[in-house]
Amino acid sequence: MYKLITAFALLVLFTVSVFAADRVILVGSGAPDPIDAKIIEHLKKLGFTVEPHAHDEKHPVNLNGVALVFISESTSSANITGAYKDSTVPVVNCETWTYDDMGFAPNDTGFSSDPGDTLTILKGDHPITKGLPKKVKVYSSAISIMAANNLAGELTILAVRADDEGRVTMSVYEKGAKTATGQTKACHVNIYAHSTAWEVITTDGWKLIENSILYASGRILAVEPSGKLATTWAGIKNQRGISQ
Repeated sequence: MYKLITAFALLVLFTVSVFAADRVILVGSGAPDPIDAKIIEHLKKLGFTVEPHAHDEKHPVNLNGVALVFISESTSSANITGAYKDSTVPVVNCETWTYDDMGFAPNDTGFSSDPGDTLTILKGDHPITKGLPKKVKVYSSAISIMAANNLAGELTILAVRADDEGRVTMSVYEKGAKTATGQTKACHVNIYAHSTAWEVITTDGWKLIENSILYASGRILAVEPSGKLATTWAGIKNQRGISQ
């Protein structure tokens, strides 16, 4: 009986320690801005504790004991620039205009946030996209989709705009992947969601976002061999006949 009680106590301690580590830093325009209420709701639904920080604070914030950094599009890129570029904590990023500061693009001339509602999945066997259709309607009405056509380095292209396949809407830089300016120290997942669209995201749209959070934080794992994926966007364009 003593051994059983001891084992149970250790299990409880282990469980508490795991969940204590599942804290997410949410970077947005407020601490929090009401516009980000829906993403906070979904993070909590996934079992995370959310710690909001305004973009005009000093960044990076203290990441001790943090499982994930989530950068909302409500963030001003001019405020945080490349603060989380060398983060050792995984990052999910909606703010496309930080991509050059983060080293994912050589400059900000290839970024866009034009209205749209549908993505084309390029890599349907990835844990983030698995089980979703080739064409995914992510918004119930057309709102800004965050995209870039100048990503560089070792990345996995998950999805592009359905109406312009030259613009990447979801991408993954694994830990240790080369970027345009260096190398990542943690997994970075860049996603399509604009902060004005939280209320009109579809079920499939939320599935992509939630899977991105779970994948980046290590709750769902890749089925492919570990290691960085040396796929360049230029190579994808050449394979698919997409103009530069």
